Amino acid sequence: MEETRQKWHVELIRSVNGLAEDVGLDDLGASRMREFVLSIAKSQYMAGNRAGIYWARNGKNKATTV
Repeated sequence: MEETRQKWHVELIRSVNGLAEDVGLDDLGASRMREFVLSIAKSQYMAGNRAGIYWARNGKNKATTV
């Protein structure tokens, strides 16, 4: 289980770093964005965000057009 948790964390960091690079953030901006995303992820995990898990697993996160 520890390996799965670490892999998820590494993938999240990699995604955030890629996004920061894509939008042209400097090192400070990238660091602040990474800290923000990780703090939100941690607080949601600690809260046991069941609604978010359901939403993610059942395709409720797919973009819709208006």
